[in-house]
Amino acid sequence: MIRKTIHVAENQRVLVFKDEKLAQVLPAGKHTIWHFRQHLNCVTFDINDLYFSEKNAERLYRDNPCLQQHIAYWKLTSDQVGLLYVDDLLQGIVAPSEHLFIWKDAGDIRLERCSIDDELAVDEKLMCLINRAGANSANRLIRSKSTVAIQPIADLSVDKQHIGLLYINGKFKQKLAPGQHAFWQFNQTLELKSFDCRTQMLEISGQEILSKDRVSLRINLSANIKIQDAELVANSIDKANDYVYKTLQLALREAVGTKSLDDILLDKLYINSTVKELVTEQLAEVGITLLNVGVKDIILPGEMKAILNQVVEAQKAAEANVIKRREETSATRSLHNTAKVMENNPTLLRLKELEALEKIADRIDNLTVYGGLEGLMNGVVKIA
Repeated sequence: MIRKTIHVAENQRVLVFKDEKLAQVLPAGKHTIWHFRQHLNCVTFDINDLYFSEKNAERLYRDNPCLQQHIAYWKLTSDQVGLLYVDDLLQGIVAPSEHLFIWKDAGDIRLERCSIDDELAVDEKLMCLINRAGANSANRLIRSKSTVAIQPIADLSVDKQHIGLLYINGKFKQKLAPGQHAFWQFNQTLELKSFDCRTQMLEISGQEILSKDRVSLRINLSANIKIQDAELVANSIDKANDYVYKTLQLALREAVGTKSLDDILLDKLYINSTVKELVTEQLAEVGITLLNVGVKDIILPGEMKAILNQVVEAQKAAEANVIKRREETSATRSLHNTAKVMENNPTLLRLKELEALEKIADRIDNLTVYGGLEGLMNGVVKIA
């Protein structure tokens, strides 16, 4: 018979194997083991590590009641997540389908189970507790070695004035209001699509377009849009702004390409109304409202601008000449009428002469009259 003395520290437990079979578990203290030429093997564990992670833990626990006295055991189903507490402090999150072996003497241990099939969302209060404990990380996830480490909870954020759409495994799940949201992501693929519900301005700039009469125009267009049905937008198109941009661009080309330059310049609101008419219904079908659209600039090529300026100058000159001739004709007609009136009225003619004389007198310094009033009436004067 052979005797062996083993010292076990307070934070240790020792598994004694005789002939490769677990014989007993030694708690803290001094122990004397007797054996009869048996192969003796002692394995020491530190219970501060909390987990009993022996390679054959499940078989050892099942076949040895002596080990069951020292180990707490839980098994989670595929739709369960565990929250492991030691002395009322959250230590970590246990992945689904895990077998958990914990040293009982490590502290007051409990495991709370959460069903991820019944409720995928994580309560705000629980999420605060998990964040304070720093448990939402791959490093704190309690799993077997074969399990891929992932972040247990998807912490999603939706900005103010936005609406979020949650997709799980490619299928729409629910709408999310602005704020923070958390969901278990075990066995799930989560995707968040966020849409700005405010009025947005979109610029369609530098569009080189040929008019019907083959004049190259550069046009800048501005539009205001608003997303009315985010779910319809997400189901219909990939990128909302890109889709609206391309739609407005094509409508602008169609509106300009079917009109001549003169028609476009004559009716400045034509492009706005035509583009809006072409696009409004098409955007509404994908959940977007076109509030208004307008042309900011129409830029002509340099040579075309010079020609157009010459045309405008010639038109204005012609208009000015017409007005001048019209005024001259009116003045001549007035003189003719006046002459006819004075021809039959000598007194009126004399008054007209005196009126002319008065105007002349205003411009001279001295006026000498010969022959008195009769000479004045007969127009005998000397101007100095």
